[in-house]
Amino acid sequence: MAVLEGDPKREMLFTVRFRTGSKFEMKPHWHPRNERVTILKGKIGVGFGDEIDSKNVTWFGPGDYYVNAKDAHHFVLADGPAVPQITGIGPWKANFLEDD
Repeated sequence: MAVLEGDPKREMLFTVRFRTGSKFEMKPHWHPRNERVTILKGKIGVGFGDEIDSKNVTWFGPGDYYVNAKDAHHFVLADGPAVPQITGIGPWKANFLEDD
């Protein structure tokens, strides 16, 4: 993860960029504030719910943009290398459902 702007740990605007490996899976989680995502490279799949369901995924590619609404339970998949960029208002945190 690279921080491009701001500080995701503080209450301020931030932008971070991630790079996934060849396969990636982020278990169901939620955020306390809206999360705005732009895909720069590769494809990212996002599904909503409390369990990973690979049949219930919307795939986004380079140039696509989506918002994960605050408190929405979602998961993230990638079948190959991808670069998503996230912008939001901190403090940014991923609350995993298994921690609830």
